[in-house]
Amino acid sequence: MARSFFRSPIPEHEYVQRVRRHPPSSLLPLIANVSSQWPTKTDWMRDRSGLYRPWGLADAAWMSLVRGNEHRQTKATGADLTEILAQYTALDDPLRHLPVGERLEGYLLRVAGQQFTWQEDDFSELARSLALLIQTQPSKPLEVLRDGWERDLLGYSLHDHVVLGQLLFTAAINRQGRFDLAWLPEGELTMFDGLTSRAAVEEAVERHFATDAEEEKDRLARGWLSDDPLLRRYTPNPLRARPLVRGYGCDYLIPVTPAVLGKVSPMGLYYTGQDHYKKRDDNDQTLLAFTRDLGELFEQYVGRHLRLLPGAEVYPEIAYGKNGEKSIDWIVVLPGLVLLVEAKAFRPTAGLRLGPQQTFPKELNTKLGKAIGKQIPNTAKLIRERHPKFAHVPADRPMFGIVVTMEPYHLVNTHAFRDVLPATDVHTVVASCSELEDAVVATDPGLEAAVLSHIEQHPDGGWSLRDLAGQRTVINPILEEAWAALPWGAPPP
Repeated sequence: MARSFFRSPIPEHEYVQRVRRHPPSSLLPLIANVSSQWPTKTDWMRDRSGLYRPWGLADAAWMSLVRGNEHRQTKATGADLTEILAQYTALDDPLRHLPVGERLEGYLLRVAGQQFTWQEDDFSELARSLALLIQTQPSKPLEVLRDGWERDLLGYSLHDHVVLGQLLFTAAINRQGRFDLAWLPEGELTMFDGLTSRAAVEEAVERHFATDAEEEKDRLARGWLSDDPLLRRYTPNPLRARPLVRGYGCDYLIPVTPAVLGKVSPMGLYYTGQDHYKKRDDNDQTLLAFTRDLGELFEQYVGRHLRLLPGAEVYPEIAYGKNGEKSIDWIVVLPGLVLLVEAKAFRPTAGLRLGPQQTFPKELNTKLGKAIGKQIPNTAKLIRERHPKFAHVPADRPMFGIVVTMEPYHLVNTHAFRDVLPATDVHTVVASCSELEDAVVATDPGLEAAVLSHIEQHPDGGWSLRDLAGQRTVINPILEEAWAALPWGAPPP
């Protein structure tokens, strides 16, 4: 069992030395085998010890990869891995070194960023990549994500990228955390559009998925990790960007099975694009255009989902005023409610995820403050005052704001964090894309009934669209359409 976090904090160097006790060629395959037995949240939540979680396994694997020593003689056992993971959970944290009144918020942000990103629904993550980037039509010409962008960015189609991710994930589960091209029958290559040979698959794996100890040691030397050892484990794990490891056999090792799906998710594709387009020019103009294109597609993707609401009239952004001022992105008129929806493709920064109390108010306001404190209230005011451009929007019913983000801003609806955002006279929640996908198909209650209940009751605790996720009784049809474009057919139950 893990040691108590408060009674016995483990120094970083002690944990690293514990990992280094075993050669990577022994510890890494053990981690891969264990991870393959707990591939999804449903699986690893059954582990009552709380140790065998992907974030802990990923950290131990990467530490072994970059700090390990092949000359060590002690072969790793299951008991050794348990002890390593127990030490990981007991690592020292800035929480212990702050005044009592300053502890909670930063710690919660760090833990949320460390753990919640591994807990997104796998079906939704895979389907969303195609639904957002291929099946959503922009309202204006794009700058980078135009015809041919998939081959430019990936070297093959996005369809094949997602299929390859699922293939590697399945191989890891069935082959104790390993993948060998020799296992792939030529007949199974028909699942791909363009990867029609083992050589093409290998090239794709090497280009986007594979790494080795030397590459990761070089990444470490270039300053990948935080300088603060108390924050190191909360930084992004590089095995999420490169989840396959060569050099430990004739095949590939997959140390952390869930990391493969993250690579082909929209978040993984964003970081793939970031690395790719940064190389195009010195002033990042191509990268900026790429992010603008993602923002446009995301805005239209949100609109597609809002149109799934029963009885909804959905209106896009409205231009008004002499200077071309614009409303929020979407106005949704429901029988008893008006939703004011702003889509934000901004991602939480590292500073926000690491949770220093001195900076998180500024970080939150930079990303979300304008939408909550200005854009949504201004649109509500125009509707109430019956501005001619908004005459088709009824002013006789409650209004409710939703800021939809591409990635989750964990805990942002709790009082501790909302108190640092602007006050507004319009009830507003921040919701991730995945929350919206569930909320628009929720029943008993549906989104409209849940929002009206929230407005009426004014609960003291935080409320979010995540509360409706457990009520989903049908598959989101937009995600279902994307899943149907993949070779596996129907989505999982």
